[in-house]
Amino acid sequence: MKCASEKWKEVFVVNELSFEPLKDSCTSDRDTPIFIAKDVLKYPEQVREFLENGYWWENGGDIDCVRPGKSFDFGPNIETYFTPLVEQFKKFYNAEEITPIEFYGNSYNGNMKLYNSGSYLPHVDTFPGDDQNENPLNDVAFNMSLTKSDKVKTSFYSFNDKKSVCDFTAKDYGDLRNVNDKHEYVMAEKWKEVGGDEYENYKLEYVADIDFNSMILYPSHYWHNSYINEDWFIDEDRITLTGFFETLSEDEE
Repeated sequence: MKCASEKWKEVFVVNELSFEPLKDSCTSDRDTPIFIAKDVLKYPEQVREFLENGYWWENGGDIDCVRPGKSFDFGPNIETYFTPLVEQFKKFYNAEEITPIEFYGNSYNGNMKLYNSGSYLPHVDTFPGDDQNENPLNDVAFNMSLTKSDKVKTSFYSFNDKKSVCDFTAKDYGDLRNVNDKHEYVMAEKWKEVGGDEYENYKLEYVADIDFNSMILYPSHYWHNSYINEDWFIDEDRITLTGFFETLSEDEE
């Protein structure tokens, strides 16, 4: 009988990818485009089946974890599980090195339980001064859909009209703390979409559609969130592969 890692290597076969910028994802000259690649995996159904039969844990049991839904952990040595994808990123960014930070599976639905209401607020995946990376401008996130639905979407926001936390001032950080303090320890029974074009200091800027077996790439210092209405994904979970990596050019070594 094959072990899980052997089975994963059999099914996780990545096609030759072409990344295209999403139309209208840039609203100013300073914006970094959101890129999309389609037909990512050779066996997407088998990859989803692998995840469905694996070990997931419920998020929200830890006060430090505000991510909703369930997560699939690939454990140590993640770069060995995702080498085919990392090689494609390296080629696209013309990078001397790609350093994986974290890869995992996400499973969300419209009925998912939350630990607190902060779980549905937009977020960033890296901050300036984060111990994981000295230069968050090099950090990239990806989100790959393994769900056959036209409702798999990622929404992008600005906070105080700033799309990136790297542009924050002391006042912005103060405003962010005030918003978080209002929500972080308020119990929330189920997921809700923040709704509308504006919520607290956040403003909805762009919604990216992610078709089955497609993937978007975006700066992980951008404010974003899963875009899920409460009546979506009731009979089928929204399963995605998500990850973060750092790009390193030859000049930065």
